[in-house]
Amino acid sequence: MRIDELHKFNNGTLNDVRNALDDRLKGTRMQYFPTTIWRKGDKDRVAAMIQAIDKMLNTRRIMRSLE
Repeated sequence: MRIDELHKFNNGTLNDVRNALDDRLKGTRMQYFPTTIWRKGDKDRVAAMIQAIDKMLNTRRIMRSLE
């Protein structure tokens, strides 16, 4: 998934994706995640994706409150 594809998902899916990426970035071990070694570029990309998801969720929340 790329950052420009985030508009396709609803809020619940974005929250799930954000939480999963955050867990992977922090190194939380889960049984259903394969164990891979992340390079610095991977971690930077995930951090940028999390920021983009947070920004989109915040924008949607503001727009919903203005309606």
